[in-house]
Amino acid sequence: MKTHKWKASPTLLRFGVVLSALSTMAMLCIGTATPSPAGASGSPITIGVVADLTGTSASTFADGPAAAQARVDLQNAQGGVNGHPIKLVVVDDESSQTDVVTATQDLVSNKGAFAILADSPWLGESTAAAYTLKAGVPVVSANPDGQPFTEQPYTNLFSWAGVGSPAVYNGLTYTTTVEAQFLKDIGVTKLAGLGYGLSISSVDSIKELFAAAKKLGIAQCYANYSVPFGTVNFSTEALQIKAAGCNGIAGSFVDSSDVGLSEAVKNDGIKAKQLYFTGYDSSVTSSPTAAAAFQGAYALASVNFTTPNPATQAMLAALVKYDPGFKKGEIPDLGAYGSYLAADLMIKGLQVAGKNPTRASFIKNLRKVDSYDAGGILPTAVSFRHVGGVAMLPKKPCSYFMQLQGRSWVVGDKGQAVCGTNLGVSGL
Repeated sequence: MKTHKWKASPTLLRFGVVLSALSTMAMLCIGTATPSPAGASGSPITIGVVADLTGTSASTFADGPAAAQARVDLQNAQGGVNGHPIKLVVVDDESSQTDVVTATQDLVSNKGAFAILADSPWLGESTAAAYTLKAGVPVVSANPDGQPFTEQPYTNLFSWAGVGSPAVYNGLTYTTTVEAQFLKDIGVTKLAGLGYGLSISSVDSIKELFAAAKKLGIAQCYANYSVPFGTVNFSTEALQIKAAGCNGIAGSFVDSSDVGLSEAVKNDGIKAKQLYFTGYDSSVTSSPTAAAAFQGAYALASVNFTTPNPATQAMLAALVKYDPGFKKGEIPDLGAYGSYLAADLMIKGLQVAGKNPTRASFIKNLRKVDSYDAGGILPTAVSFRHVGGVAMLPKKPCSYFMQLQGRSWVVGDKGQAVCGTNLGVSGL
């Protein structure tokens, strides 16, 4: 575990798929911390950032703290929150399911963190979540993966993205029809789906897509839930997809695997529409080889940076101004925009927590917010009023789908966000 005085890192190859969770038996081994108020009026509020600065997840998340700092710098330039300047302290969890626990405890117990910003996919899938619950520490995550983000008693866990995966209530796993609806809109009738064998979230996302696709009349033609993490060679899988006669392909991967599968599909002459859950960022378009391989493929997007609305334009302007590693005209990756939005939600929580916020007032009052959309950046408003039930789910889930054409991203489905419904399925 490494402690850093954060400075902006260069943009790296991105990815955003969460690895498998730790055993829930390990949740018995947690520490405690004394809850800390923000202090007197005008005193700084320290936010601890748990980040994947090194290790396997760094290529997505290493640029996250600089983006979070950009949002904080913007707020501090406006006087902070109720006169309190915000200070970020960053600790590297080295992309480790065990070190994320140590990093979180270090920030709370030793570095005076009032709350935790998780620029890491590991917190929700480790015992760090249980530690923060017991310590009464608010957590705002860029990556709400892991069941704690969807269930009681974890009222202290928040994310701008709302509910992560998996969300299981009364024996049903809940997903949305958004991705399946888009695939139907572009003519897919026989779908292949692939996920990493070591990632619960990756595999679940494909299973949930298949379930939603079935409801919309799209047949499953090929499934592979054992792809090695980070692989780029899909020659065998492409031949199997071709033999199965699939006209649609979905991959829940990191960018490098997205590009690898897309390249194999093209090399084998497969005429299929492709959808990936990552890939919408400048790392793909900045590489001629990657851009050529990814031509015509679609990538899921939570934020429209291609034709940005005024709120998104303001976000991009803040990144250009305050993040030295971000250049004008770039598309931020999952690590960057996820952490920027997590910082925005953290600021929202501090604003509603009162003049001299406590951890308890932060959690209590942010749980009353029922329509958060980051000032208009997000296509779907998030409610934090409910924990541990179907009411947590957005009433109208929406996402964007971006297609790579040349070296540019084009908004699919006539330039609009695609919306769907929530769907509870069994047997996943």
